[in-house]
Amino acid sequence: LGRQRGLENVTADDIADRAGVSRRTFFNYFTGIESVVAAGLAMPLQRIADALRARPHEEDPLTAIIAALRAEPLGADILLGWLPAAPKISLRGRELQLRVWQHHEDWLVGVLQERVPDGDDLRMRSLAAAVMSMFETVVHTWLPTAVELPPDEAVASFNDTLLRVLRYAEAGWREPAP
Repeated sequence: LGRQRGLENVTADDIADRAGVSRRTFFNYFTGIESVVAAGLAMPLQRIADALRARPHEEDPLTAIIAALRAEPLGADILLGWLPAAPKISLRGRELQLRVWQHHEDWLVGVLQERVPDGDDLRMRSLAAAVMSMFETVVHTWLPTAVELPPDEAVASFNDTLLRVLRYAEAGWREPAP
């Protein structure tokens, strides 16, 4: 539905109708469209969280994130399920996207705090915010070309670009070593 019409044009009524439940039942389980999207991404994100938790605890958190994403790259289930048919996004779509990304930033903070329980909260929150900002930057540079690529190439392109920008951050924005 989101892919066909753009996520910003999908309503709670649309989802409830497709699921065969009432609007009221929909809101018993979800607070809005962004919580449906978040629920749909829970399993793929769990794989990434598990890969991050499996990294050595003494490893720098950003290095661990990069290694986890190499082990469990973002898949089509995360990247292409919400991809709009056109790269332009409306203000409503942008607001929805920001709420979903905030949900995922909070998720990443939680995973980082589990991984480094005695870590400074400010450090974990700023790292999560920085990673999500890099994710957003990658989306904006990738999206205009992704709609033209076959799905496998679009997913590989996104993951390559995300790892590249994370490696720039890890190298202090200098050219990273090969």
